[in-house]
Amino acid sequence: MSAPSGRALFALGCGVALLAWALAANAAGPLLLPSPLAVARSLFADRARLFTAAEQTALAASLGLGIATVAGLATSMVSFSSRAGAALLGPWLLALQVVPIVAIAPLLVVWLGYGLPVSTATAILAALYPVHAAGRTGLGAPTQDQVDLLRLYGASPIRVLVDLRLRAALPALFAGLRVAAGLAVIGAIIGEFVGSNGVPPTLGQVIVASARSARTDLCFAAITCAGVLAAAVQAGITGLERALIGRWYGR
Repeated sequence: MSAPSGRALFALGCGVALLAWALAANAAGPLLLPSPLAVARSLFADRARLFTAAEQTALAASLGLGIATVAGLATSMVSFSSRAGAALLGPWLLALQVVPIVAIAPLLVVWLGYGLPVSTATAILAALYPVHAAGRTGLGAPTQDQVDLLRLYGASPIRVLVDLRLRAALPALFAGLRVAAGLAVIGAIIGEFVGSNGVPPTLGQVIVASARSARTDLCFAAITCAGVLAAAVQAGITGLERALIGRWYGR
């Protein structure tokens, strides 16, 4: 007999998880833990609101991830190329990494007001450091012999950075982007917890409002939408990675 495929094992794992969820929901009661069927009903009944909310959260997460990608790659290049740049940027990047976003979000509401700017800003804060760290690591991938060869042919430091180091950094950079993608969605939702007034609805606002009104089925439905959104963004990044460098690495 052949071994079960990865898809079959994944489906089996999902089935076991849903069964365990249903049993736990039956024991806890619908107020504490809604059943998978109740969540599915809420997804259908509130589909218009959830779709609009998911669109707003996707916009904030995408904008945040895009800006974080550009800023993270730029700061990694500066940090790698210059000791002074690394010393200058280091404390700020460390602060963004260690200070909880949920503590900064209320201040962002004061500075930026309610709506998309706050959730975009928190998405940037969540996604920036993983992109920076991955880019910084990837830029150091080329060997000294490769660098010396380009210099022997008269390549300037800028050409070495662009033609060699940036290309070699792509695998590490995409690994960082996959991490940053999920964090961007989380960061956007955190910003929506405090920076969304419900017009238009966002996933973070729906989660908070439904939890306050004891609509746990709707709360779980919004959380499910957030998970699907994060998975979709990561899948898009994985597809882009395979298109750009998959054949290069034989995957």
